[in-house]
Amino acid sequence: MPPAPVTPDQLRQRATALRRLGSQLEGAAALDLHRRATEDTWIGPTPSHCHEELLGLRTRILGAAEDVRSRAAALERQAQHLDANGRIGPP
Repeated sequence: MPPAPVTPDQLRQRATALRRLGSQLEGAAALDLHRRATEDTWIGPTPSHCHEELLGLRTRILGAAEDVRSRAAALERQAQHLDANGRIGPP
């Protein structure tokens, strides 16, 4: 069974939700953990390794925020295409 048609407005709503998620990711308290990590809070072989791990996780979170924003932009373009062509179909 083919997927139900998606309207341009539904695509825009999805894009808005993805942008909101991107903002939430960028505002996550976890992004500042590397600043709070001291020798008293480290886990692993060395404090510097813990710090590097936290920075790596921060990079991954920020990358995820960028990914969802990119997907939101793609949904917006798809909605514009549907508006221009007057067609509604699967995303």
